[in-house]
Amino acid sequence: MYTIARQSSPIHVIVHYPKTEQGKHELAKRVASVHADMVNQSIKKLNCPSEQKVQLLDAVLITASNTRKKAGE
Repeated sequence: MYTIARQSSPIHVIVHYPKTEQGKHELAKRVASVHADMVNQSIKKLNCPSEQKVQLLDAVLITASNTRKKAGE
């Protein structure tokens, strides 16, 4: 069980992880998708020119690709 701290009171969250390899793979894909959306939204909110945002997103993609290659995927 995880506890997520809030200003008023903590929320207790129970997580049921998938037991099959297919379920684990699907969970990993969904987590990666949410993470990518979060990064994209964070970059969009930056107070800088669009060209810099594009360069930053490109750098994130290159770094992620290099990390994946190093992990042997």
